[in-house]
Amino acid sequence: MEPYAHIDHATGIAVLALTILVLSNLASNVPTVLLLGARVAASAAAISAAEEKKAWLLLAWVSTVAGNLSLLGSAANLIVCEQARQAPYLAYTLSFWSHLKFGVPSTLLVTAIGLTLIR
Repeated sequence: MEPYAHIDHATGIAVLALTILVLSNLASNVPTVLLLGARVAASAAAISAAEEKKAWLLLAWVSTVAGNLSLLGSAANLIVCEQARQAPYLAYTLSFWSHLKFGVPSTLLVTAIGLTLIR
């Protein structure tokens, strides 16, 4: 990831954001932040102190928003899914794929908006 994730270029920001999105959904956002935090900050600090600050903001933003991507991205998603299924007057089954249809575009859009504000 590091040779491609130059935080001072748009493509580097995109690579880093996609990496965070994927890892946050596979391993959860806390392990992702613990795994990437110091390395991303050090890589950005080599550019400038301002880039290091931006790197931490980017990591915080994307790892937080990433939980909306899929049902597995957040424990809260699984709780809502289960409670909706068990609700006596609703009994709505939210499948992995039906959540993904909403989760992917909305997460990518919200992530992109946040990244433009951080940039």
